[in-house]
Amino acid sequence: MIVVREYDPSRDLNGVEDVERRCEVGPSGKLSLFTDLLGDPLCRIRHSPSFLMLVAEMGTEKKEIVGMIRGCIKTVTCGIKLDLNPKSQNDTVKPVYTKLAYVLGLRVSPSHRREGIGFKLVKMMEEWFTQTGAEYSYIATENDNQASINLFTGKCGYSKFRKPSILVNPVYAHRVNVSRQVTIIKLDPVDAESLYRLRFSTTEFFPRDIDSVLNNKLSLGGCA
Repeated sequence: MIVVREYDPSRDLNGVEDVERRCEVGPSGKLSLFTDLLGDPLCRIRHSPSFLMLVAEMGTEKKEIVGMIRGCIKTVTCGIKLDLNPKSQNDTVKPVYTKLAYVLGLRVSPSHRREGIGFKLVKMMEEWFTQTGAEYSYIATENDNQASINLFTGKCGYSKFRKPSILVNPVYAHRVNVSRQVTIIKLDPVDAESLYRLRFSTTEFFPRDIDSVLNNKLSLGGCA
């Protein structure tokens, strides 16, 4: 019997980390990019305005974590509107916001795949999205992860939206030649927020909580 419930760090940490390690190999058979969660399975979502992590547990007496899913909700820009000002010749372009939900870190133990566990985790997470007021749900996966594509587009009703590219460069001996005509200035979070809102507030998917992002202790802030 599979039970899907909220993640409990006091008893689920070891089981979740074990599933993460077993899912390190990607669908292509090659080692995929692996993120060390440093003992904190919530690290990817913890600083979002709303977040939740669910685990799938199997067994009655000897219980085993066989899957998990993370989700978060942010308010982001989804378009623009023209604010007509009859007293002025200058009309103002303002962002239109929506609540966007993200599915992150769906994992199912290799020994328990094709048993409907992934589907059950997604549907339970979507129920929380709906209860929290999200209008859209978003998932990113690899082009060759056919199992994930089939799950989301075939069973869960998702549509392909974009095909972004992730560019990777080794961090060791990394040198970037910066033109002498360019000056890099580190900004404090307040100034960085003002700059980001001025330049990008009407850009699609721009987060309304950019101030929280920039003030996070793990953020490097902004540069100009």
